[in-house]
Amino acid sequence: MRLVLTPELRKALKEPLGELVRGEIPEPYVKIREELEKARHVVTVGDVVTENVIKLGISPSLAIYDHRTKRKAYNPSIDPGAVVMTVQNPAGTITKALLNAIRKGFGLAERGRRVYIKVNGEEDLAAIPAVLYAPPGSVVLYGQPDEGVVLIKVTPECKLKCGKLMSKMEVVHDGD
Repeated sequence: MRLVLTPELRKALKEPLGELVRGEIPEPYVKIREELEKARHVVTVGDVVTENVIKLGISPSLAIYDHRTKRKAYNPSIDPGAVVMTVQNPAGTITKALLNAIRKGFGLAERGRRVYIKVNGEEDLAAIPAVLYAPPGSVVLYGQPDEGVVLIKVTPECKLKCGKLMSKMEVVHDGD
């Protein structure tokens, strides 16, 4: 089973899901450092975002990345003590494997483990289920190419918004 982005949702998702913090790297990250330090969990979506949070000296509880940025190969540094999971997730979709990895990742993060989810394909929509599974008080970060970083504070309202987005996606059954 996978959820597929519809053309209408693609337009809606051009708008940031949280607060867009603008600026040249590392400026946006410096601006939100305090927010990250007090968050219950920091979740990073994307290679560049993950690497910049690590450069601040903050280890994400959950990092979701695909070794690509702007369609080019990229190799972020990762925490050598982290649990690494690998999932398949094509562009424009959220697979059951990605959902399960994120859910399982938060279970481990709640027990103090760092979790890295390596996506074969694309992690572009992973912020949506990350918000759904993150405990309140967490923050989810993802990049807005050429603009800055989007900071999502996980609240019940934000979870509802992401749940509604996912419910509007097309469900495709691949014989599972």
